[in-house]
Amino acid sequence: MPLPKVLSFIKNENYDHLSSEVVTMAKKSLLDFIASTYTGYQCKTSSIALKSANWIGEKGYCTVIGSEKQVSPFAATFINATLSSCMDIDDGHRDAVGHPGCMIIPPVLTSGELDKNCTGKELITAIVVGYEVGIRCGIVMNSNHKQLFYGSGGWALFGSASGVAKIKRLTEESLKNSLTIAEVYGPTAQCGKSIAAGSMTKESVGWGATTALMGVLLAEHGFTGPNNILMDKHLYNSDIETVFETLGEKYEIKNIYFKQYPACKWAHSPITAALNIMKEFNPNLEEIDEIIIETFSKAVTLNHIKPQTTEAAQYSIPFTVATALCYGAVEPFHVSEEHLKNHKIYSIAKKIRMIQVDDLEKDFPRKRPARLKIKMKDKEVFTNEVKLVKGDSENPLLWEDLVDKFHRCSKDFIDSERREEIIERIKNLENITNLKEFTSLLR
Repeated sequence: MPLPKVLSFIKNENYDHLSSEVVTMAKKSLLDFIASTYTGYQCKTSSIALKSANWIGEKGYCTVIGSEKQVSPFAATFINATLSSCMDIDDGHRDAVGHPGCMIIPPVLTSGELDKNCTGKELITAIVVGYEVGIRCGIVMNSNHKQLFYGSGGWALFGSASGVAKIKRLTEESLKNSLTIAEVYGPTAQCGKSIAAGSMTKESVGWGATTALMGVLLAEHGFTGPNNILMDKHLYNSDIETVFETLGEKYEIKNIYFKQYPACKWAHSPITAALNIMKEFNPNLEEIDEIIIETFSKAVTLNHIKPQTTEAAQYSIPFTVATALCYGAVEPFHVSEEHLKNHKIYSIAKKIRMIQVDDLEKDFPRKRPARLKIKMKDKEVFTNEVKLVKGDSENPLLWEDLVDKFHRCSKDFIDSERREEIIERIKNLENITNLKEFTSLLR
């Protein structure tokens, strides 16, 4: 089992061991996380999440991004995690089938903020540690995703606990208990139920991150957990030892993808295909007879024709593809509540039919392919197939792309001078000697 190797990695990993590429990816992930968090304020979820401080702990010194609130560590973790995930524009990892950043960065940032001696280098290291452990747990746990599909709150909490434990410099015994408590206390994160209902629970992100933080604090004070992690070996198709064999040598953070659109990653290929067709052929939308989307079976479940909530819209391939066709873009405000009754979008969405096809099924989860066919009333057919999109690790968003995304996501909440300062601080994060210098900019 991987626990001894994992504990050794968490304890011994240090900034000087990290390559410049890995450090840059940690900075990009942090910038993307903050952009996604500001975007979250466009969701109804945000106002409810902010109220949670009344119950989880209103008194404290931890930053809520985009708010004047300073609250307890638990409240800050829950709110920031929920905000960063509620627009579904946060980072992800294909093989883990979910989102590490929204789970790992909030409790790590909170813990670093409370530590008077936490530096930018330590924050970078803790983020990397969290991503490396969390992603590998996701790869194992979702190796049998056709039968048992864990949302990010069910697997990335191992990364959350690892990153927080690294910030807190725990002894090996406390470190072990931090991870094993997470094994038992973590949410099952049955996101399929949330997707079907279009509910705010999504992938149990807010509670997963908060649970991980609680587990670390309990372990720090002597609370014990079982003796290992990933104990449900019979449920997984991956060999656990093989997945963790490269820990500390091969860095999975380099395989992170970043999103251009506020939608489930499974929708990004058909959205891109729709935009490609509009750019190349510019078909008359009123003359469309039918739109067929061929894709893999998981994506076919995202078939809400007329979503009733923002969350359902993010998980609706017909709605987001119709948006792309109508407006030539899919921006966060396109999936906000005021757009849900947009007749122009609905008139296109109801013409969409989704089909699972075997030749694209075999590519999942390594790729999220889709083939879009627009059939016109005059029998002309426009087709475009997409297997990789801009933002995938094979076709990554550059630093400049993420800076542009950050501006687009945060411009309605903070002025340009503050935005530029945040970007500059992240770009030179290793030079920060006290994390509060940075977090104070986010309020």
